Amino acid sequence: MKIKSVRCVCFSPTGTTKTIAESIAQGISPEFIEMIDITKRSQRNSQPLLGEDDIVILATPVYYGRVPEEILPYLTSLKATQTPVVLVAVYGNRAFEDALKELHDIAVDAEFIPAAGGAFVAEHSYSSKTYPIAPNRPDESDIRKAQEFGAAIRKKLQNVESSGHLTAITIPGQSPYIEPVNLNMIKEARSFVAVTPETDASKCTLCGQCAEVCPTGAISPEDVTQTDRWQCLICFACVKICPEEARQMNEPNFQSAIQTLQQNCQDRKEPELFLYK
Repeated sequence: MKIKSVRCVCFSPTGTTKTIAESIAQGISPEFIEMIDITKRSQRNSQPLLGEDDIVILATPVYYGRVPEEILPYLTSLKATQTPVVLVAVYGNRAFEDALKELHDIAVDAEFIPAAGGAFVAEHSYSSKTYPIAPNRPDESDIRKAQEFGAAIRKKLQNVESSGHLTAITIPGQSPYIEPVNLNMIKEARSFVAVTPETDASKCTLCGQCAEVCPTGAISPEDVTQTDRWQCLICFACVKICPEEARQMNEPNFQSAIQTLQQNCQDRKEPELFLYK
C-alpha cells in the first residue's frame, strides 16, 4: 500500500511522548507528517481527517499502568475506516502494564487496523535531580530505535496491498485492565490534602510558563501560585518547565513514593516493539 501521510495524534505534557512519535514518523518517511497535539483540552475540539493512504500514530504516556483518563473521551470519539494505526505507549522505566493493550482496544473499537505497537521509555515525570528516574530519555539510542521501528513499519506496509490485508498483532496486557490503585488513592486523599505541585513564592518570578503548559488549566494564569487540586493530573509538566525550580511536590507521602520508585527503577529498560508478521 502507498504511504502518503502520517498523522500523529499525541498527548504529551512533558514533550517526551511527542519526541518518540515524531521519531517513528520520520522513520516511516512519508510525503507529509502532521502532528495533532491533544495535550490541552482546548486542542481536542476537532477530529483528524483521515484518507485511505494515511497512517495514524496514537501516542500517549502511561499513567498508573493505563491510558490517561484525561484523554479517554477524545480517543473513544475517534472514527476510522480501516486506517492503519501505530500504537505508542511511553512509560518512565517502571512498567507499561495494560496501557498499550487498552490503546489497542480503543483503536480497534474505532475501526483502526493496528499495524504495529511500541512501548518506549522516557524520563519519568517524577524524575528529579534528587531522585533521577530514566534521566534524559529518550536518548540517542531511543530515538534511533524509534526511527528504525518506523522504517520497519514502512517496509511491511509497502508489501501489502491494502490495510485489509494486515494480520492482527498481539499486544501484551490483561482484560479487565489493571486497576489504577495509586490514582484512586490520590483522588480519595484530595478530599483532605491538595496532592499537587506547590509554588515556592520566594523563587517564583510569575513568568507564567507553568500555567501555559498545564493540560487542564489547573494553574490560574492570574495567580500561578494557585492550583486546582481537582483538575491537576500530576503530570509534572509545570515542575519540568519552571526555570527557577519553584514548582515542587512537597506532600510527604508522595515524596516517599517517588523515592521508592527511584530505587525500584534503576535498571535500564529498552523499547518493546510489536509488528505484524
